[in-house]
Order: sequence, then C-alpha cells, then structure tokens
Amino acid sequence: SSGINAEYGGVGCIKLNYDNSMVPEVHEFEQKHSASVYCVATNNSVLVSGGADSKVVFWNLHGSVLFIDHMSHVGVVRHIFLNEWLMITAGDAHVLIIWDPINLAIKHVFHHNPLKIKFMLANEKSLVYGSPDANYIMFLSISV
Repeated sequence: SSGINAEYGGVGCIKLNYDNSMVPEVHEFEQKHSASVYCVATNNSVLVSGGADSKVVFWNLHGSVLFIDHMSHVGVVRHIFLNEWLMITAGDAHVLIIWDPINLAIKHVFHHNPLKIKFMLANEKSLVYGSPDANYIMFLSISV
C-alpha cells in the first residue's frame, strides 16, 4: 500500500517503514522466522512474511503477531500477493495457497508440479506463475 515499505533480509529480520511524514517511522518486527525471510507484502491492515522455514506469518502494522501458519507450506515460501481481500502464497513444494487475509484463513490449496515456482504475478482476477523446472507458464482465473 502507498506510504508503507517493507524490507527483509537475514534471519527473521523485517522492518516496516511508514514514509507518510517528513521523518519515517520504522518498526522492527520481533523475530518469528527461524530462517531467512524470502518475501513480504503489506496492505492497509496486515504485513505477511514468508521464509525458508516454511512459515507464513501475519502481523499487524505495529509488529505484533496475529497468526503463524507453519503447516501449509513445505519448503521455502517465495512469493506473496496481498491486497485488502485476497492473498496468495507460493513456494518450493508445488503448492499455491489462496487466503482470506481478513479472517487469516485458507480458502483454496492448489497442488501443481513443478517443485519450485520461480515467478508469480497476480492481481484481483488472475494469477500467472511458472518454473524453469518444467518449462511452462500457468494461468489461473480467480473468483473470490
């Protein structure tokens, strides 16, 4: 969302910068990942992180943990798409998950080959992802 920048790197390190004032407000989030953070996304109410520990962690924008999912992904969580009413996570173990970010709940789980999803592009209506492992690109139409 506009005015919020998330940074990540290192083991479990996440910083959230609010740049809507002359002096940015910075929140450092408590470490909840046990391995490197690979992706973060924000909307107007939550920040979500995914990492090498297979966790998807939901935070409020002040750094408090709302929910930790450590069961749905196996392997690195590499990609997150997030808006106000839809979230998609993807990782190494051929799993794409569509979430309800308001209720912090899983709506759909898609199991696809190949093992690693190299890229993911999403918007409110569609999802495109692909992998060098199988030399293909997939398209999903999303209706929530």
